[in-house]
Amino acid sequence: MMRALYSSVAGLKTHQTKMDVIGNNIANVNTVGFKSSRTTFATMMYQTTSFASGANAQTGKGGVNAKQIGLGTTFASTAIDIDTGGSSESTGKAFDLKLSDKNSTSFYIVNTGTENVFTRAGAFYVDGAGNLCMESTGYMVMGWQVDANGNIRKDTVSPLKIMSTDNQTSQPEYTTKGVCTGILDDNTSNVNSDTGYRMNLNFFDNLGYSYTAQFAAQKMTADGEYAINLIDIKDSNGKSIISGSGTRLSDLFGTDNAQGSKVNITDNYILASGMAGALRRIATTPKPAVDASGNAMANSDTKEYNFPASVINQYMSYTNIAGDKFTMPDGYTIRYTLTRTGTDTATPASSYSMALYDAAGNRVARPETVLPAGWLNQVTVDAAGKITATPLGDNPDTSGMNNVELVKRDTVYQKLQEWLDAGDFQNKLEGSTDSQEIYKLNSSQLKELASKFSQVMGITAGNTPTTDGVNLEVVITNPNSSAPEFEIRAATGYTATAPWDKLTGNNAALQNATQLTTLRDYLGFGYLLADVDTINNRDVFTTKLPPDVEFRYYEGDGHYEILTPATDGFLAKFSTSDGSLTYIGQQGSTTQTLRLSNYKMEGDTPNPFSDIQIDFSTLQNLANGGSSTAAMSNGNRGEGDGKMVGTLIGLSVDQGGRVFGSYSNGNTTCLGQIAVARFGNASGLESIGDNCYRTTMNSGQFDGIGVEMDSDGSTMDSGTLEMSNVDLATEFTQMITTQRGYQANSRVISTSDSILEELVNLKR
Repeated sequence: MMRALYSSVAGLKTHQTKMDVIGNNIANVNTVGFKSSRTTFATMMYQTTSFASGANAQTGKGGVNAKQIGLGTTFASTAIDIDTGGSSESTGKAFDLKLSDKNSTSFYIVNTGTENVFTRAGAFYVDGAGNLCMESTGYMVMGWQVDANGNIRKDTVSPLKIMSTDNQTSQPEYTTKGVCTGILDDNTSNVNSDTGYRMNLNFFDNLGYSYTAQFAAQKMTADGEYAINLIDIKDSNGKSIISGSGTRLSDLFGTDNAQGSKVNITDNYILASGMAGALRRIATTPKPAVDASGNAMANSDTKEYNFPASVINQYMSYTNIAGDKFTMPDGYTIRYTLTRTGTDTATPASSYSMALYDAAGNRVARPETVLPAGWLNQVTVDAAGKITATPLGDNPDTSGMNNVELVKRDTVYQKLQEWLDAGDFQNKLEGSTDSQEIYKLNSSQLKELASKFSQVMGITAGNTPTTDGVNLEVVITNPNSSAPEFEIRAATGYTATAPWDKLTGNNAALQNATQLTTLRDYLGFGYLLADVDTINNRDVFTTKLPPDVEFRYYEGDGHYEILTPATDGFLAKFSTSDGSLTYIGQQGSTTQTLRLSNYKMEGDTPNPFSDIQIDFSTLQNLANGGSSTAAMSNGNRGEGDGKMVGTLIGLSVDQGGRVFGSYSNGNTTCLGQIAVARFGNASGLESIGDNCYRTTMNSGQFDGIGVEMDSDGSTMDSGTLEMSNVDLATEFTQMITTQRGYQANSRVISTSDSILEELVNLKR
């Protein structure tokens, strides 16, 4: 009977132990990475009261089994369910990591400060020192570091310092490539303007500073041709780095024989306060005259007025005897030089010369290849230095040199027609009818006629006629027809006196009243070229001008223009059949280089820039509703973009455990890799609390290096935690059976006690 008592006591103890394991499992049902355990029982030793005997053929008796009485049960083992993964909990935190095993069980390696231990709990964080640690214990997560080239160095694991001083920033990169793409539409207004269609290329130097190279595209005369020019480079504060640097625009973008254009960049510069007068003096001061050998002439000076084709074609005309008009090609310029000799500064220029220059600023040796023959011989200078035109007559010079004239031909008839079209006749007089209108010429109209037709009226310098008391009428016959007739006459009772009598006459006379003017009469419309170095030395502008720009000053009204050189830029040729780029600069080329290596730095300062190769191959010349979309961007298909200094803005972990830092400049850099450990018998690890395990003789040892998580197809999932693998249904079932077992054993004890009580009662 005592054996039954002791067997039941053993049963109570083992079931209590099992209940302890079940309680621990249930207590950790929400513990991250917890692995449930189960208990196994084993029978205790048996008391043998009779040993077994075999069959005896001699006696004819069979074998008898041994007689054994069991002495209860004992706790055999606890088995950890290490291989069964827990459910996933999504957290969205970069360093909440879940190990999803493929073939074998993996463990994070963490260091307690004295030893490496192992865990499945992937709730990590970055501490104040930048170390990756366990949230619960602060144990440091171990892994592999990166070398200077950003490669993972798979040697002995060490603590991962994710946010070290070195990886707080990402190194800058200079820009090496650019691309110009989009559409240039001929009908866009600014591509036909002197300022051009603007495009900006943003780029970085090797220190991460950002700059903007400004380009302009201008439509050329021929179809499918554009000029692409560099007009300035500005830093991130909007300050030009070209101004005052001594760097020529053409050194950076263009060549000596480039086919660029002159782009107006006047708006890029601001005249310094109070420097308007200084600018006028610099620009209008005559240059020393030189002789044929290039030697300076004493007491002599020159002024060179430049007339672009636009001015010439507007105010002048090339007309031969047959009346054929010739237009000066765009880009060409007439340089009109007035030379004064002698000490009397009041003496008019005693000689003149004219020359033709092409778009690149080169003098045309044979102007007749561009303009009609003899055009240079159509002005004369009288003894007083007065320049006049040689009128065409019925008997031109037999040399043939007077067949063309460079003059402006204005008639009184043209001016009267202009006033009629504009509705400027206001004082209608009595006697007017529908077919004939009579007006009185007012004072302003008389003054304009006197000024405009001084030659016709015989007006000499300083002899301006008065308009007071002048009483002239204009008679317009058929004013509403396409060819009205005009007559200027004196009013009734009034006699036209000189020089006004020269204007009186009929329609035919007014058509022949021709005023011929030459370039001398339009000097205010030509520009003087001012010396850029002198302007910069006098600090005329708030920032210095690039040394190779062209500075034009108009003496007539004092306005000025600043233009890039024609050598600063390249010709972009497009197919007239499909609008695609044929070449830029030269045949076969669809790229051009912004040669920033030519930028001039001060002193021994190293050049921080790299040349930028700009790809124009996708630029097109198409009709796009009058809207051009051409634009430039740094980089070409993700290469050579350049970057500023980047600050660390985010961390992430990939499925192989590699930790990446994301930076504000777009860079992504590997900062290290979380290594994992695997064991031959993972269930043989010793649990040491805090969700950690230690190796034992039966688990296998850690080699100090570890393995990559994805080496066997396993993954490390970021933003997810592995929860406990405790199955409550199983635990509750086990709890029921354990309770019943415990209850049954207690019943054996109570029953045995009752039997013993009956035995004791026998004595009574």
